[in-house]
Amino acid sequence: MLPNLLLSFSNWNPQFFREVKGRLKNRNLTLTVLFSFLAQFALLFFFWAALPTPKVTASSHYCTGKELYNVNDCVLDAQGNILVNWQLWWTDLFHVLTWMLPFILIVAGVYLLINDLAKEEQRGTLNFIRLSPQASQTILLGKLLGVPVLVYLGILLAVPLQLGSAGQGGVDTAELLSLYLVVPAISCVFYTGAIFYAFLGGTHGWLGAAIVSGIYAIFYQIWQGSRYSPERDFIGPDFWYSLPIASNLGLLTVFTLGICTVATFWFWQTINRRFCNPNLTLISKRQSYAMTICIAVFILGFPFQEFSEGEYYRPMSDLFMLIVFNSIWFLVLIAALTPHRQTLLDWARYRQTRTSGRTLRLTKATLRDWILGEKSPAIAALALNLLITIAILTPWIMTWGEPTEQLQGLISLLLNATFMLICAAIAQLILFSSSKRRSVFALAIVGGLIALPPIMMLTIGLRPDQGSLPWIWSCFSFVSIQSASKMTILLGLLGQLLVLTGLSAGLTHQLRRAGESEMKALMAKPHKSITSNILS
Repeated sequence: MLPNLLLSFSNWNPQFFREVKGRLKNRNLTLTVLFSFLAQFALLFFFWAALPTPKVTASSHYCTGKELYNVNDCVLDAQGNILVNWQLWWTDLFHVLTWMLPFILIVAGVYLLINDLAKEEQRGTLNFIRLSPQASQTILLGKLLGVPVLVYLGILLAVPLQLGSAGQGGVDTAELLSLYLVVPAISCVFYTGAIFYAFLGGTHGWLGAAIVSGIYAIFYQIWQGSRYSPERDFIGPDFWYSLPIASNLGLLTVFTLGICTVATFWFWQTINRRFCNPNLTLISKRQSYAMTICIAVFILGFPFQEFSEGEYYRPMSDLFMLIVFNSIWFLVLIAALTPHRQTLLDWARYRQTRTSGRTLRLTKATLRDWILGEKSPAIAALALNLLITIAILTPWIMTWGEPTEQLQGLISLLLNATFMLICAAIAQLILFSSSKRRSVFALAIVGGLIALPPIMMLTIGLRPDQGSLPWIWSCFSFVSIQSASKMTILLGLLGQLLVLTGLSAGLTHQLRRAGESEMKALMAKPHKSITSNILS
């Protein structure tokens, strides 16, 4: 019966059929079913052991007496049995399943997808799949649905227990529906993100799973804290563009689904692009501009909060958080947009053939090539992305009441932009080198440039308000803006611009020399072949 069922999928998606056929073996199915039921049994046994015991337990979380520090006194009925709050017991079981099942679904799926793509790349079968007549979207969809198929099965076997605990615990139907809408959407984001990570060069599934586990742990801790906050009904931001997200389940569900839809769309665009042509950068320059607009508009919504009377609004604190998130995004952009050595060599050789007879038309063509070209260096595109972010955040900064804060906010954006461009120029120079481990060196040097200076300054006790100039030259320049003098800020900005100009000039010089060398090598080959023919 199972083979016939699988054959029915072969016409719909051959790649899905290939993935499922290799995984739904009798041994794998048996182990998955056993593991799922054993895990459910262990969880029920753990909760059963937490119930109060007569003549032993005087107070318990599940007793019905007077509450003291989240523990209730135990009350006996006429037969001497402890009265148990079964609704609370079932609700706690539902909450554990609500966090445990998505965790297994996401972490295991991410691990399997990264490992599968790494193995396919090592064996060379991924290039063979690319040559198949299937559409790239069909192949990627088959991977997403087929590789974690055993994880899907194990989770589905635990869904009845979750539904039963929700019913016994009196969980609202709207919350349950929201859960089953949001979890698949979030899984799609992480699964497509896992493929993005694999195409970015990640080959270790455990590392991707560890990163996802860390993100998941942060949200779990936020939820744990919100359980004891009477002002928060659900986990999520309090407001987004003044919409009360955390207190309205419908808004929170739509907000989450919207974010997941946009994130999955862009992940899908990038992985489909890279799958079709492995030599291209993960993100095109056109795509990067649209992504930057989406992210800037998204993060700008969080500072629009409602404040109670007497509560002081600190816009600089919000701006600092936006700069941190924006810096993380631009580090991703540097990795996804920066071309490697061979691509730059091809581009330099192509530019070398067009250096003579420069006209206004050529100048426009050159500018278009730097901003939109697939093989040109990423510096100009990253600079334009930073300008887009500054343009979106500036109107909000100009609404601040104090002119001094407005100026400090604009300077913070400018200093952060120049520092990120310095990182981009360094990464491009390293990736253009002939070293075999240039990607590792680029990651290490850029990471050290971001992390080491603040750590060293904090270690020696140099706080932002004590020595502002070193902090101005670091990635976290915004923390010292409010205490720095005008001369210090000017020196810091001029220093960054000087370093950026030197790096840009060095990169331009190397590209010109590489283009000339490539052209000489190409011109020498026909000459040698003609000479050899004459001599023969």
